Amino acid sequence: MRAEVVQQISAVLPALKRARIEEIISAIYGRSLRTVHDHLAQHGDALVSGSSLAPPPVQRLIQALADSGADRVQIPLCSRCGGVRPLVKAVEGGRVCGGCAGVLAYAASVGTCRQCRRDQPLPSQGLCSACYARHLRRRSPKTACADCHQVRVCQRSRGDGKSRCAACRPHRSVPCSLCGKHAKAQARWPVGPVCISCYNRARRSPAACSACGVTRVLTGRNGREPICGRCAGAEDDRPCIRCSTSVAISGGGLCGRCDLGDRVAEFFEVLPPPVREQLRPLQDRLLQHPTPRTVKSWLRQSGAARLLSELASAGAPLSHEMLDAVCRSAGLEQVVGNLRDLLADVRVLPPLDQHLAVVDRRIARLIAEHPGLADHLHAYGYQSVLPRLRGRERPATEYVVGWAMARMNAAAQLLTSTRRQGIALSQLTQEQLDQWVGEGPSTRHNARDFLVWAADHGRARQLVVPHREKPSPVGMGARAHWGALQRCLRDEELPLDVRVAGVLVLFYGQHVSRISSLSRDRLRSRGAEGYIVLGEVPVLMPQPLTLLVTRLTATDTTSEEDQQRVPSRWLFPSSSNHTRHQSATALSARLNTYGIQVKAGRASALLNAAADASVDELSARLGIHSTTAKRWKRRAAHA
Repeated sequence: MRAEVVQQISAVLPALKRARIEEIISAIYGRSLRTVHDHLAQHGDALVSGSSLAPPPVQRLIQALADSGADRVQIPLCSRCGGVRPLVKAVEGGRVCGGCAGVLAYAASVGTCRQCRRDQPLPSQGLCSACYARHLRRRSPKTACADCHQVRVCQRSRGDGKSRCAACRPHRSVPCSLCGKHAKAQARWPVGPVCISCYNRARRSPAACSACGVTRVLTGRNGREPICGRCAGAEDDRPCIRCSTSVAISGGGLCGRCDLGDRVAEFFEVLPPPVREQLRPLQDRLLQHPTPRTVKSWLRQSGAARLLSELASAGAPLSHEMLDAVCRSAGLEQVVGNLRDLLADVRVLPPLDQHLAVVDRRIARLIAEHPGLADHLHAYGYQSVLPRLRGRERPATEYVVGWAMARMNAAAQLLTSTRRQGIALSQLTQEQLDQWVGEGPSTRHNARDFLVWAADHGRARQLVVPHREKPSPVGMGARAHWGALQRCLRDEELPLDVRVAGVLVLFYGQHVSRISSLSRDRLRSRGAEGYIVLGEVPVLMPQPLTLLVTRLTATDTTSEEDQQRVPSRWLFPSSSNHTRHQSATALSARLNTYGIQVKAGRASALLNAAADASVDELSARLGIHSTTAKRWKRRAAHA
């Protein structure tokens, strides 16, 4: 029999030396030799056809012949996925690899899960994949990993006998067929092995196949065009059991969009009917979100979602007053702010000035922390500080929060000090005030505003707190200033928002807090000329800046899924929440990162403007206070 096998191979591969063939066949014996002999007798071209009908002994023989240099030998391919892998199971039409055998067995075991009672594939013990995974987690105790020492489900290594978790177990790295990085193969698709990142990205983003036009996960390639698994010869796409158009990615056999509909319905159906009807726009927005995974994560993990569920369960209509009451609790200010933005974005609540709302809440919290000082603090905060902020002609910025709370905190510190000394505010003398200001940090000078208000309302004597000395601003050199301005206007490598903000700093001397809070209604156009309103009078923009602003406003377009979204009214909207503008701190950091010196550039711009314009023109055009304009005018005169 061995001589007959050697003769069969020599007839098909005459270029291979007979001695080498005999050496290869000498390693085959017993039942394997009989299988090789019978298969070659029935299929004379088995060594060169690449047929998937070859049993495992023939596959090993073909691999040994290929390693010996037989160029005509063809490795058998999986009849389902076409991959070059060991073919372990015979099916109709040939043999398939282990992965395809598992897929076929999984698809053939459809039945009713004995735990969740759903009709879906049952891979083991009459359980679906999700229930079987939970069963394994309960059955497999967690131990400390030998490498990372985390308490996880571990497996004992055959090499050294140590127990390691899935993250620490060694794995063979292969190049990913999509991104090219060497990593563990999460799956082997018709296109080749893919890493976990590309696997998740493709599974979450099914698209229309370029061959059949059906929306599926694109796991193959036809030249450069991505195609689905079926068109590539592998039926690895598991359709959604509900819509049958997308790929099932959840344990229940649903696609991401159908699974999202169930999760959103579960969240809103337990709410009282009046509140559920009020939140209908929010429900529609969540259902239309382009990335279902983000919404499901928000419903499961977000503090804003938990707070919304708690407030809505009470049955009372949601309002800003309700959120303000909750916001007085410590640690909930950020959560309430995010929920307020979301509800205002979908028009469940009317828009609200966030900066003034923050000042209002912090003043209320400060008063609650000092109940013995509530008389003075409440009157000062709600009769002086907040009314002045609400009466401002310019929109509020991040600066007003710090400005207001610096004065409120200084007033609270002064009143606490006088109370400890047993001195009433009306009995405070100038000597005692000077001693208190001199013994503490420079922030105590902020009590000047409170004492002026208290004297005007008969609560204190006429006392004087000097202004804190501010260092004179240092500008840039003329050549450096001009070069930075030209770079913002001409350099296409800079981000567009950085270029526009840089010009507003270097040319108009605007503070970054005002730039970040510029609304689009501040822009004007007359024919081909563009104007921007920084103060009382619209200012003509240079033609390059007009083009940059036009491009910047054109980039903020809504997608088809977000047609109901209210367009952002800010010139520099936040990337994470379009109902808010960018943070002044973040925008200032971006400008400095790209080499635009904010403080020095603003000082140079205001010095140049003050040298050519009067005080009234500076105030009206650049939107600065007349006192500030006079100060810059004096600096320009001495420059």
